[in-house]
Amino acid sequence: LQLTRISTLVPTVLVNPNRKHSSPEATAVLPGQTFSMSCRTSSDGESSSYYAGSYDKQCLAWYLQKSGEAPKLLIYSGSYRESGIPGRFSGSGSGSHFTLSISGVQAEDAGHYYCQSWHIINSESLWYTFGGGTRLEVGSDATPVLTVLPPSSQEVSGKNEATLTCLANKGFPSNWKLQWTVDGSARTGDMSHGILDKDGKYSWSNTLSLSAGEWSKVVSVSCKATRDSQTPVIETLRRSDCSA
Repeated sequence: LQLTRISTLVPTVLVNPNRKHSSPEATAVLPGQTFSMSCRTSSDGESSSYYAGSYDKQCLAWYLQKSGEAPKLLIYSGSYRESGIPGRFSGSGSGSHFTLSISGVQAEDAGHYYCQSWHIINSESLWYTFGGGTRLEVGSDATPVLTVLPPSSQEVSGKNEATLTCLANKGFPSNWKLQWTVDGSARTGDMSHGILDKDGKYSWSNTLSLSAGEWSKVVSVSCKATRDSQTPVIETLRRSDCSA
C-alpha cells in the first residue's frame, strides 16, 4: 500500500500522560520506571482510523522528537515496533484509544512524544493528524541553586533603570517557578524557559525591572523558587550590600 503525505493537518488527536501533573504537556519520571501515555482519536463520521479494503491494522503511530532533530518513528499500526527500536517500547490499543508504554525508562528516552493518526475519506483521500505532544523528562528531583544579581551602577545612573536577575541552576524537573518579592511585596518579573544542560539538569532566569527611584528606596529583594509541594528555596539580596 503506497502512502502519500498530504500537508493538511487536522488537530483531532488528544494526548494525555498517565500521571497527574501541573502541566499535562510535561511529565518527569525516574530512570528505570515504567511510563505510559495515551492517545485518543476522534472521527467526524467520514474519516476512519483503519486501513481501507483488506487492511485491518490500526492507523496509529508514535514518534519521539529530540531537540534539534527530526521526529523518529517508534511504533506504527498501533503496536508494531519500527526496526531498530528497543524492546522497552510497546504500543497497544484499538478503535480510538491507544497507549505507548516504555518499560524501564532510560535517560536517552527524554524528549517530545507524538501520536499520529491516518484518516481515510471514501477509501481514497487521506491525511495525517498529529497530537499536541507530551514532553518526557528523565531524572531525579533536584533543588536549584539561586543567585540574585544586582543592577549595575552604570545602568542606574545612565538609564535611570535597575534590572535585577535571579539565576537558578542545576534543578530538575523543568517546572520550577521563580518569584520576586521587594521588601515583602510580590512583584512580577520576566521568567525564561528552562534550559536543559548536558548533565540533565535545568537552568532558568527571571529578570525584574525597577526604576532607579524605586531601587534607591529598596531594603531587600528576594527570589523564591517553587515547585508543587516541595519546600521553596529563597535567596535574598540587600541593597546596602550593593554598590549600585
